[in-house]
Amino acid sequence: MRPLLHRQKELDLITGALDAVRHGAGGGSVVVVTGGLGMGKTALLRALPALAERRGMRVVTASGAVHERDFGFGVLGQLLTPVLPGTAIAPPGDCAGPSAGSEHDGELLALVAEHSARTPLLMLVDDLQWADAPSLRWLGRLAGRVAELRVTLVVTLREGDPGEDGPQLHQLAEQASRVLRLRPLPPEGTADLVGAHAGRPVDPAYAQACHELTGGHPLLLTATLDALAGAGEGAADDIRAIHEARPAALHERFAVVLRDQPMPVREFATALSVLGDGADEELTGRLAGLDDTGRTEAVRVLRRLGLLAEGPVPRFVHPVVGDAVEEAMTPGEAESIRVHAALLLHQGGHPAERAAAQLLAAASCHEGWTLDVLRAAASAAQRRSAPDTAARYLRRALLGCSPEGPDRAELLVELASIERDFAPRAALRHFAQALLLFPDTDQRALVAGRIPPFLLDGCPPATIDTVVRTAAELGDAARLTGTARRHALRLEARLRHAALAGPGELAGCADRLRALGPAPCLDTAAERELVTVLLHGAAMAQQVTAAEAVPLAERLLQHEPAAPGHVHTALPLLTDILIASDSLGAIGPWLHTAYDRAGRENADVPRAVIAVELSHLALARGELTKARAYAGEALALDITDWATLQTLAAVVLAALEARDTALCERLLSGTREDTVQGYRPSLRRLIHGSAAALRDDLPTALDCFLDWGRTAERAHWRNPAIAPWRSWASALHYRMGRPDRAHDLMDEEYARALSWGSPVAIGRAQRGRGAITEGARGIGLLRESAATLERTVNALERARTSLLLGRRLLAAGREREAEHRLTRAREEGLACGAPWIAERAGRALHGIAGSQGADAVAALTRTERRVAGLAARGASNKAIAERLEVSSRAVEKHLTHAYRKLRIDGRTGLAAMARLLSDETGPVRP
Repeated sequence: MRPLLHRQKELDLITGALDAVRHGAGGGSVVVVTGGLGMGKTALLRALPALAERRGMRVVTASGAVHERDFGFGVLGQLLTPVLPGTAIAPPGDCAGPSAGSEHDGELLALVAEHSARTPLLMLVDDLQWADAPSLRWLGRLAGRVAELRVTLVVTLREGDPGEDGPQLHQLAEQASRVLRLRPLPPEGTADLVGAHAGRPVDPAYAQACHELTGGHPLLLTATLDALAGAGEGAADDIRAIHEARPAALHERFAVVLRDQPMPVREFATALSVLGDGADEELTGRLAGLDDTGRTEAVRVLRRLGLLAEGPVPRFVHPVVGDAVEEAMTPGEAESIRVHAALLLHQGGHPAERAAAQLLAAASCHEGWTLDVLRAAASAAQRRSAPDTAARYLRRALLGCSPEGPDRAELLVELASIERDFAPRAALRHFAQALLLFPDTDQRALVAGRIPPFLLDGCPPATIDTVVRTAAELGDAARLTGTARRHALRLEARLRHAALAGPGELAGCADRLRALGPAPCLDTAAERELVTVLLHGAAMAQQVTAAEAVPLAERLLQHEPAAPGHVHTALPLLTDILIASDSLGAIGPWLHTAYDRAGRENADVPRAVIAVELSHLALARGELTKARAYAGEALALDITDWATLQTLAAVVLAALEARDTALCERLLSGTREDTVQGYRPSLRRLIHGSAAALRDDLPTALDCFLDWGRTAERAHWRNPAIAPWRSWASALHYRMGRPDRAHDLMDEEYARALSWGSPVAIGRAQRGRGAITEGARGIGLLRESAATLERTVNALERARTSLLLGRRLLAAGREREAEHRLTRAREEGLACGAPWIAERAGRALHGIAGSQGADAVAALTRTERRVAGLAARGASNKAIAERLEVSSRAVEKHLTHAYRKLRIDGRTGLAAMARLLSDETGPVRP
């Protein structure tokens, strides 16, 4: 049995009444304990027998039951049979008349008085509100004479019960010496009860969470604790579990209590469960169909029952009360009241989302006003950055629309425009449906212009045909004005971007761009999108130079706000242009601003696409670790569920550069190829080629790279700054003993890099030429590459050139310069996340250290040599300090000096020089 906590005041008052009976000839009293459901009345009663028995009193108990009200003398029989065995508690025979009943009551009262004169009595009656009428009558007579008897009568009475205000109960309560109303436990009482339940002290935060949820209501508190047995350490999971708990044992308890209430009380509770906690009392009453008087009485009863929490607005004391009310409704009742609630909220000017929430649960209502409510709610949800909720409202609105027509088409467009931020495939499906429903060309053009390019790549053929046909119906943008012109420009941009008009379109981008003039108009979003696509196409086909592309690209960037919505246009191509041009200063802050906004707006799709852009940017800076981190974030946002490999090109490049075979496999297994793959090279071939190269399958790798290159040439993807496939293929030719082919590819790569003009592309091509050129000429080319890349921020490309140049110099016997280059390669390789570069550079540096080791060791002081020698043999710093009788700090200082003089990183380097460092110090214990 649970301990009775924080009821000492009530126990003291009752104990006083018991003491008065024990010490006097009379002095009996009546104590009425009241309170709402589960407030601890029964628990208090159970604590009294032990107190009475210690005082030499006889204890008798009885309990009322709701289904036994018509069983005459039922409660009285429970109470008196133990005291008066063999006595007929009910009148004998057919003596049910008032006079006979009164005479019999008097006889029983006399017998009780006689018994109590010998032994004081404590009479306990629980749930008196359910006692039968004859028992209540007798107890009333007892209360009238109790002061003369050695009897203490303690009864409990649940507040809010329909029979609570009956005349007999009212009369008995008026004769009571004390009326004790039990209140909820205070916060410290809750903490004590939680601790008693757990059998140990609990975290204050956990106890506070219990009190906040249950309000100190003992029944709710104990049921919740029982449902969460084992919790209470204060961890965040435990506190969350408290708030999520819905004790099943209470559902039926509350349902039974409510079923016994008058209809107005039940209807008010139902209305409150539908409207939710904190609903306006007047509105709740209107939904329940109650006038002011009925509403006030219903609130009073529910509060007295303990089902409503204290406060100015009606609120269930625990969510489980509302659950019990809702479960008691039939589906038809629930549907009807929710539609009524939505209408009242709509007519009353309440926030649209409150009304829409009711309609979500009432799918059968298709009246005209519901569409306005749901659309307004969707707009509100969008403003608070809840796109998934907004989409739910519009999906519900679709249920009330005709299966065809412009109204449905407009709703589909609204829905798809929201879904593209978190459910792209659903968005594409709804865009496609809307396209088929709009008969007007301008309307279809508006829909097509809202389909993001990354979705257009994967569109079904029928949808693509509709977009192409719509663009043709619009005609030449030069002959159009206003909205029609903007539609035509945007569709031209989308079709060119996706190469849906055919492989030859890319080659015509430069001519189309020049036709727009030396300073194309960028006043509208459609114009900016088209110029972006044309500039990107011209850059891909190498029909402009980097110097020509950068000013226009940066001008475009200045006209566009850094918003997540740019991913639904062709503007991500700006990132590709600026990165290929080595112009990274402006795009970085712009992308980070858009990325942060996407996070705040819960726009997962824009966030994933921008993460891909940021991965590309990090790769252009040579920051492989960051590039992989952003790629991982995009994958964590499930981008492979809807994006094509072309959309993930930057992630593919990051995987190839990082030699991340696991990431490559994930990309291959999780993404789709574009529907127009025949017009563009397949990134899958690059991934397969890279994987083959890593496992030294050179013929397969070369075949993949050459095949990709041929397709790229046909598609006019000629810029080496985008994908340097010739460098990869040339290196493989050279390793396979085909230097002539290797040189042909690298000469073409270098010429194209010079034509484009970006330092990274030029420096990369110079390194490629130097790698396949022997002797001093090769070293010279590598020095040119290093000098070119020194002007860039790409640490990865610098590290690669430094490694190759250092190894060549080492082979040529130029150890001092080789050491400088290799050290730089090792440092930059580690910094940019390319450990294989650092490892190769380290191995070469160890070779230099070995040849120069004797001279370097000779430069050490005697103490430095002794310390280094002991460390080379595995002794710890502490062991060395004890052996040499110096401090550990001094050992660290000598080792640091030794590392610098020996040109090594640490203990790993010392191990290779252990023989040179040997001395006469003898063995040491590590």
